[in-house]
Amino acid sequence: MLTYQRGFFCGDLSIRYPYHECTITVPMLLVCMLLLPMLFLSVVEIMRLCHNFRLRQYLRNTSLSLGCFSFGFIATYLSTELAKNVVRRLRPHFYMACRPTLNDGSTCDDPKNRNLFVEQYYCSNRNLSARQLRELYVSFPSAHSSLSFYAMLFLAFYLHAIWRGGRGVNRVLRHLLQFLFLSLAWFISLSRVADYWHHWSDVMAGAVMGIIYATLTAIYVGRFLSYYSSSSSSAATATSPHHQHQHHNKQSCLHQTSNKLKASLKHQHVGSSTVSFQPQHQLQQHTLSHEPAQHQQQQQKIQQLYSDQISAASTLPGLSTTSTAAALEAVTSLASTVAEEELVTLTSAKEHLIASNESIWKSATS
Repeated sequence: MLTYQRGFFCGDLSIRYPYHECTITVPMLLVCMLLLPMLFLSVVEIMRLCHNFRLRQYLRNTSLSLGCFSFGFIATYLSTELAKNVVRRLRPHFYMACRPTLNDGSTCDDPKNRNLFVEQYYCSNRNLSARQLRELYVSFPSAHSSLSFYAMLFLAFYLHAIWRGGRGVNRVLRHLLQFLFLSLAWFISLSRVADYWHHWSDVMAGAVMGIIYATLTAIYVGRFLSYYSSSSSSAATATSPHHQHQHHNKQSCLHQTSNKLKASLKHQHVGSSTVSFQPQHQLQQHTLSHEPAQHQQQQQKIQQLYSDQISAASTLPGLSTTSTAAALEAVTSLASTVAEEELVTLTSAKEHLIASNESIWKSATS
């Protein structure tokens, strides 16, 4: 007779379920969640190298895949067993399998013990072995749930990593296999509740534990998901110059034309030691005196633009000397893409600059 410190209430109905044999026994679990996944990994590695099979490469890939899977499987199993032996929760069929008897010889069926919390008792069922007796106190969490969810989710991550791309039937087949993997884990977990071997909370805790270990193993140990993060970062790096080029092309043609005008005016301003410019107010009077009255307002705006270009060009760093005619030809070629109003303004500015340069050249050579 063994006495256990894990107590229970005699009126607790959650531990009074009938005893049933397991639908998925422990050997079946090991075959489905350990041997079959290892066989699946080995076969898939052969299929990956079928076009250029090399034994050394196959052994290397297989050892890495099986090593990652085994590491996570052992970690999940040890964590589950640790929780089982620390919590020592009673199974749903505990009362029917154990038939607990109190130290005074009474049972929970006695009216005086109906609401009693029992800590000192022994199992009166003499047909229980030591292993079966231990199994009555390891309900939380479910090892079937944790191991099945770990193994099947690991295979889903593995399949998602090696079966890259694909469209149509291939993509549907990949997702179908992943769904079947998770469905198998879900079925095994539900069978533990249906057989009254675990409470629903035990199954949920085991499933969460298996999902966490499978995710951590796939990301940090096997690095099965690193392909997508690296490809995303490389794609972003590859497209960043393209985005910069598009952003550069989005600049208006008027902006580019203004830069050309500034460069040409700067060249003239730099060469002012050999060619003397007329004062700005005299140039404005000389230009406006030959213009018709109806265009004076427009010419004033052009002259203002001319002054702004000179003042802006004076702040630019020194540039290589080019001819004003070449700059104006660049203005004409770029102005073809500008709106109609901007094109009229630039054409007027061109004519004004040509007339101004001719008058300045004549006054400088006379």
